[in-house]
Amino acid sequence: MMKKIFICFTFLLFLQHLTAQNVSPKREFRATWIATVANIDWPTSKFAAPEEQKAELSAMLDSLRQAGMNAIFFQVRTECDALYDSKIEPWSYWLTGEQGKAPDPYYDPLSFVIKETHKRGMELHAWFNPYRAVKDIGAYKQSEDHVSVLHKDWLIKSGNYEMLDPGLPEVREHIKSVMEDVLTRYDIDGIHFDDYFYPYTPITNEDSLTFVNYNRGFTNIDDWRRDNINLLMAEIYKIIKESKPKVKFGISPFGIVLNKYAGTNGFNSYNILYCDPLNWLDNKIVDYITPQIYWEIGHPKADYAKLLPWWATVTDGRHLYVGLYSSKMASPNYKGKRSELGDEIRLNRATKNVLGSVFFSAKSISRNWSGLADSMKLDWYKNLSIPPVMTWLDSISPLPVEKLRRIETDSGILLFWNLPDAAEDGEFPYYYLVYRFEDKGQIDLNDPSKIIAKVFNKNTNYFDLAELENGKTYYYIVTSVDRMHNESKPAILEDKN
Repeated sequence: MMKKIFICFTFLLFLQHLTAQNVSPKREFRATWIATVANIDWPTSKFAAPEEQKAELSAMLDSLRQAGMNAIFFQVRTECDALYDSKIEPWSYWLTGEQGKAPDPYYDPLSFVIKETHKRGMELHAWFNPYRAVKDIGAYKQSEDHVSVLHKDWLIKSGNYEMLDPGLPEVREHIKSVMEDVLTRYDIDGIHFDDYFYPYTPITNEDSLTFVNYNRGFTNIDDWRRDNINLLMAEIYKIIKESKPKVKFGISPFGIVLNKYAGTNGFNSYNILYCDPLNWLDNKIVDYITPQIYWEIGHPKADYAKLLPWWATVTDGRHLYVGLYSSKMASPNYKGKRSELGDEIRLNRATKNVLGSVFFSAKSISRNWSGLADSMKLDWYKNLSIPPVMTWLDSISPLPVEKLRRIETDSGILLFWNLPDAAEDGEFPYYYLVYRFEDKGQIDLNDPSKIIAKVFNKNTNYFDLAELENGKTYYYIVTSVDRMHNESKPAILEDKN
């Protein structure tokens, strides 16, 4: 009897803790994948005029920002192609309806989405599928300069699917050249890889000749395959940190590595996809990991409540953002609990080392499936949040703003300030946070409900109507924040008058 009482009491404490975590934290990574392959999210039509595609993307970004997103994973390479102006790989079929055909009138989707996300105060991570070459053989004609035409000897075929052979040195060099090209030419915040490594349909001897020629001393082909992936990930990380050290690198592996780790009973990526995320974490060759834990709490084979705490114990100081399957769980046809996504977000917040959530995919939010965007705006993400800092990349805060002043007008309060000098790392503020408090004794910069604005695009002023509307006089604080989200000491407007 006492044992039952203890278990019930423990469960009640857990529920109370979980409820407390529903208060959104000031620092939380909130992102979504914008999938371009098969026109999953964007563009809705590969035959639409460029102005229509741009208008659609702008509207989608507006809705995502309003729902609380502070980062976007935008798919720029789906099948060894490009949704940007590349001299290495052809324009994507999913953009123009013909692989190798440029948009007409010309525009560069990656340049456009970088400008539009930054204008809205969000990060932009360029999302690449590193190995997939042909998603569905015969679905459309490949261009003459596509890798599947130029380098048939680089391919592994699995059913109706073709991918680059990870064991070939020339394949690694090709992928690195693609990544480095984007890294050096575009103002991205991150490079992101998805879960497609070796095929989901297990291969057998398709790469046996490659193993004979390039085994690097390995005698076990499975270990060699995993090392092929690990080797490229390490090389990509090195390129990023040598060229633009503050650009983030992250990967979103399948949610189960091996079933023995979290007591699951499903598909495992370690022995089939040859995916070894523990290696990436142990060797510090990723800045964040985003496991796709696409199942429900209590799922009989892949319980979210088992997988999440396991992942949280293996991050080894890197950031953990969890991939959630919003397109399934917010679908009108979903048969599970309507509270599932909210429950998972609350569990994320209640679990140490979990620093955010990433949703697959964007249309579930932008189209407000089952009120998903409403739940984000009104509940889960109603307070503004900024991404967590990556201290191993940058721990130097910008200097505080100078000469914070206010002017009372008939319409409201105008706050304005001066740009501070560069910090010791040479950086100036990237944006500012404006806090508002009713009483000086209530000042708490860890309370996101007190952040009333994120001021960016080089603005150094903010207009607030609250005093006029509420008949109150407030205390205001402004902080400087750099591009890596380090926050300065506060500049306090001491004199209310």
